[in-house]
Amino acid sequence: MAKREIKNNSLAMVATVALVGMLASAIGFFSSDYCTVPQQDDWTSCEAIAQQRSIGAIVLFAICLIGFTLSLSKRRKG
Repeated sequence: MAKREIKNNSLAMVATVALVGMLASAIGFFSSDYCTVPQQDDWTSCEAIAQQRSIGAIVLFAICLIGFTLSLSKRRKG
């Protein structure tokens, strides 16, 4: 039986971490509709928090997609 060489696939690891981050973000879903207390002027608004979380989810999705795509394309070439 031939031994298979194990290669370090950093892009797949980064993409997997991004995927876990997306899942964690989905579990902790935040909507500005959940805010029941009136916002004070010196605090971040619920709308801003919801928007930042949405942007973060989009960035994590892009990292995940790019990482897995490049990882799979390198595997097919090699």
